[in-house]
Amino acid sequence: MSKEFFKVADDLYKIGLTYSGKKREFYFRSAVSRAYYGTLWFIRDYYSLKGTDLHGMARAVLAKKDIKLKEMLDMLGRIRNYADYYEKIPVDFDAKSVKFYIEIGKSITLRLKK
Repeated sequence: MSKEFFKVADDLYKIGLTYSGKKREFYFRSAVSRAYYGTLWFIRDYYSLKGTDLHGMARAVLAKKDIKLKEMLDMLGRIRNYADYYEKIPVDFDAKSVKFYIEIGKSITLRLKK
């Protein structure tokens, strides 16, 4: 299922490129959110995580596996929080940054598969 999240993130990113202003920001924020959840659900499935604190469990398992991956997820999670909950906080949601955030999620999943 995580592949679908990344597909949606990429699609939202591409749609966002066709707009400007608030409409572009809406698509870019949504793309970042989908990338985070694609990563989170991949980790959940990859490690067969079960429980109510999926965010915490994913971070804990990555901390044991590779601290750099955990740090990458932490960064993506912070940006996702800004994207989803803090409309007034200035976050760099330009096209280059949004693509970078999506790629962070994808790279976490690729590195775990190795």
